[in-house]
Amino acid sequence: MTTDYETSVQAYDQLGDLAYLNRVPNRITPLKLWEIEHCYKCPVVGMCLPLADQKQFLKRAGYSFKDKTPFEIHELIVASLEDENRLSRKVENFLSRNFGKEAFSLLQLSQEDFILRWKSAFASGDYLGILYAAAIHPRLSKEAKKEIFGEIHMTMHWSGTQVMKLRREMERRARRLEDMRTELKDAAKLRRALQKENAHLEKDRKELAASLGSAEKNLVRQEEQIAGRADRRELSRIEGENARLREEVAMWEETCRKQQLRIDSLMSKNEAFASEVERLSQANLRLVGENRDKMVQLANMKRCDESCPSFDLCKKRILIVGGITKMESRYRDIIENNGGVFDYHDGYMRSGSKSLEVRLKRADIVLCPINCNSHAACSVVKNLGKKHRKPVHMLANSSLTAVSKAISDMNT
Repeated sequence: MTTDYETSVQAYDQLGDLAYLNRVPNRITPLKLWEIEHCYKCPVVGMCLPLADQKQFLKRAGYSFKDKTPFEIHELIVASLEDENRLSRKVENFLSRNFGKEAFSLLQLSQEDFILRWKSAFASGDYLGILYAAAIHPRLSKEAKKEIFGEIHMTMHWSGTQVMKLRREMERRARRLEDMRTELKDAAKLRRALQKENAHLEKDRKELAASLGSAEKNLVRQEEQIAGRADRRELSRIEGENARLREEVAMWEETCRKQQLRIDSLMSKNEAFASEVERLSQANLRLVGENRDKMVQLANMKRCDESCPSFDLCKKRILIVGGITKMESRYRDIIENNGGVFDYHDGYMRSGSKSLEVRLKRADIVLCPINCNSHAACSVVKNLGKKHRKPVHMLANSSLTAVSKAISDMNT
């Protein structure tokens, strides 16, 4: 006899998504992605949703992602999860199909068992399914969710450190590879020079051998002439010429011997350089392979990291409304040098406050100088801050000193 739970699992296997949970009485109803806590939206999108699928969702939802960086694409997806819309529904359906079955069984666990299962999955590195389950779980305590997010967050910091180490190692390997390429070119150049010199020496050797052969033929011919002559004086002259020719032959033989020794020495050096060229080529291939592996490892680690502005444990996104527009770059330097993420709105709302509201919703802290904004603009900023529960700091003026003091007060 099957239990209610087994019947639920069997029915879920037939449906294939979390929608079945809404039809089973006394079962936990998972949250939709636009209902989960804000801090989980960034890691769920960054880790559970591949970049290629993010681009496809933007394309199908009518968004243009041309010339956008991976971080800007990620930011668009995360921003869409603030409410239910065409793009957020596509992301919801995708994650339900990929992780819904695993999440269905995890949602039935007690909080204690859920945390134990999380620790085991996190230690093994296979934790995407339970991360998704934690995000959509409506009954996990704030402490449990904070513990899970904290471990994910610190993993992002560790990944960022590893990325920097890998980049430094790749730069070192790239410099070494360039040095080896230079050595390889120099060795190849020297080898070509030796081959050219070797060819010249071989040509000289052949010319000497031909001269030696010609001298030997002259010697034989003169000996034949001596044998047919009775004149002793002519014989003496021929013998003297013969002796001279023999000396010349000996000299040519000595020259040939030295040239042969030079050729043998150059051949040995040529073989040594050929071996060195082969060794450098093999080392070059190994370095290329290692660099390829490092690039793959680096690409796998490019997930959402400490640049994420979605949680109070990460860098805070500071929005400045108004101020002196020409000083925007100075405002940016102050905030980014203090570890923040800078955003700016000039305070003009001729086309309405929609643009300002979008920027304020994704900000962590809002700075509004009252001396460079109209009374109406200041009121809109305050009302939007209350509406979206964002801390708004009204500054007495828009000077760099006022902005620096506000940032300093946040860090204390």
